[in-house]
Amino acid sequence: MSGSSGQVKGWCPGALRPMRSGDGLIVRVRLTGGDLTPERAAALAEAARRFGNGLVDLTSRANLQMRGVSDDTLQPLLDRLAELGLLDASAAAEQVRNVIANPLTGLDPSAPIDIQPLIRALELRLIGNERFHILPAKFGFLLDGGGVLSLDGIEADIALRAEDDGHFRLEAGGETLGWVRVEEALEAALGVAERFLALRQPDERRMRDMVERLPLPSPGGVDHSSWNGLGSTRSVGVGWEAEGVEVPTPPRPSADPPPPGESRMRHLAGPHAAGFFTAAAPFGRLDAGQLEGLAAIAARHGATLRLTPWRSILLAPLAVDVTAEVSSLGLVVDPGDPRLAIAACPGSPSCLSGEAPAQADAARLAPVLAGFVEKGASVHVSGCAKGCARRAPASITLVGQAGRYGIAFDADSKAPSEAEPMSLGELTAFLAKRLQHFPEKLGDFSIKKMR
Repeated sequence: MSGSSGQVKGWCPGALRPMRSGDGLIVRVRLTGGDLTPERAAALAEAARRFGNGLVDLTSRANLQMRGVSDDTLQPLLDRLAELGLLDASAAAEQVRNVIANPLTGLDPSAPIDIQPLIRALELRLIGNERFHILPAKFGFLLDGGGVLSLDGIEADIALRAEDDGHFRLEAGGETLGWVRVEEALEAALGVAERFLALRQPDERRMRDMVERLPLPSPGGVDHSSWNGLGSTRSVGVGWEAEGVEVPTPPRPSADPPPPGESRMRHLAGPHAAGFFTAAAPFGRLDAGQLEGLAAIAARHGATLRLTPWRSILLAPLAVDVTAEVSSLGLVVDPGDPRLAIAACPGSPSCLSGEAPAQADAARLAPVLAGFVEKGASVHVSGCAKGCARRAPASITLVGQAGRYGIAFDADSKAPSEAEPMSLGELTAFLAKRLQHFPEKLGDFSIKKMR
């Protein structure tokens, strides 16, 4: 089995299509449903140490990637991944398997829908139809069965989100299209993907770029535009390839959901009454020894490991508190740790585009940023303007510029800095002095209020 030369840069890496970075090749291992047995976790830790630099990143799509792989060690690593059953048949098949699912799939009796059989089924449909292989590299699907760890706030190009009555809500580019029964869910989602491929322009790479142009028909000529109260909502559009699919009666709206991120934050670190434990990796980075340690803890207590889209690892099911064991590995077990509210990319020198050591500086800034985090602020520390660690705007965004940082508020990494770039020391002093001016509740905010 032949590996890539590793010359791809600035793309979503895979195992068969790694990306070259400042510390070597990045090899991403895609896991079905984020599921990782203790045995595989231990084997991946050993492989990261043997074939890379021993550093492992957790991604926002519940996968992991090994860093520091060399041209000489790439093929032996691929051989090992193949032995573990973690290597796809082709780079195209690997790339199309962008499916995010609930971390507690199959382990949460409160979930309205058990999506476990649907996850692999969707992957196989994507792999088996070569037409889907031309979907853009970052185009992704989401399966949310609901329950304790729903995926509210997690974005995807096409999403199926469980409702309490047992139907899925079908979304495209964040817009609700309608509701489908479980047995029709995959056809509906793949039908939307077909429409995307048929209608997209060359520069349209995500569903949000063209969702407003989707000509989704109303099955049976019935107008369901009031289903979600948005007024301009399209109907579900099931049956583009299979005729005669019945559109279910829409479920009644549930109570107002928590603000985006609020339910997520409750599950970021520590033990949980639902029988799982969350081990959070600061900024999504852990080393081989920590992954190996988590595998050993899971094995001792009869648990499995589940990677989450919040760059953490769940141990489940668990009937005991493993806080002391996980804490001894140097991982975050306190949900109040300010690092959990900070998104930070590796930055320089790990990234060729990095203009500042973002993760290292984010750790140094965490004590002063804690006061902002306690008031509900989100923080993004980016090594450059690309903003790989967070696409959405953050309350405070710091962007590396030639070893210094620009700063912007309620903005993403591409926004212009609202002050002259500052050194880390200047930035620390600036933030510490201006914390008292930060509003008690988040809202409109500007650099003027910081002065």
